[in-house]
Amino acid sequence: MISEIIDTFNSCITSKSMILQNTNFLKIFTRIFNFKILNKNKEVVLYIIFGVLTTLVNIMSYLFFAKICGINILISNIMAWFFSILFAYVTNRILVFESKNEKILHEFALFITGRGLSGILDSLLFYILVVSLMFNDVISKIFINIIVVIINYVLSKKIIFKER
Repeated sequence: MISEIIDTFNSCITSKSMILQNTNFLKIFTRIFNFKILNKNKEVVLYIIFGVLTTLVNIMSYLFFAKICGINILISNIMAWFFSILFAYVTNRILVFESKNEKILHEFALFITGRGLSGILDSLLFYILVVSLMFNDVISKIFINIIVVIINYVLSKKIIFKER
């Protein structure tokens, strides 16, 4: 059973899905990013676009598990984090960094580790700014998220999806 899941996971992320290959999705993206200004920053723009989509996956997954399925909110949050990380990994691997690394499980483990560490940093900074220093929670969350996104991008570019 587990080997079947791993095989399915590997086949899904080693090549662009048939859906993406057979639609105009990639053609439209290619046309948009053929402009010189956007072409220079293609990776960053795609990272931001899929970062926003990852956030939506997280929120929608959470709402599904917590509100529709009635699962405990903490468990729903963990499940939503897992699904958003899975979505982020696949989109970052295939569309943003176009990784060719054949050691997919190792790469995925690095990705989860990096996201876990940045999640810990997020929580620590939130505690310091909001609980200890009594800064506004929303402003702190925005500030912290900017830092976390930058750290995640650097980790992804320099370590996780680094061309070998």
